[in-house]
Amino acid sequence: MIQCDICGKSVQYGHLIRHTHSGLWEKRATKNPKIFRPNLHKGKVLLNGKIKNVKACASCLAKFKAPRTVKIPASA
Repeated sequence: MIQCDICGKSVQYGHLIRHTHSGLWEKRATKNPKIFRPNLHKGKVLLNGKIKNVKACASCLAKFKAPRTVKIPASA
């Protein structure tokens, strides 16, 4: 299932409405079914002091992004 491992955000269903809802167009506006999918990405996240690979939405990745470690070469 398409779902964020952190917050649980998943698919939502709604309507794609083609016209504004005013006047006579209110009854004529086409309301096609639409699926809204979460913006999921794979990434490393720092949770409970451990770095884990997760499939998370973009907002969760920004909140819980794991700090990158830089390896400094030993000088000879």
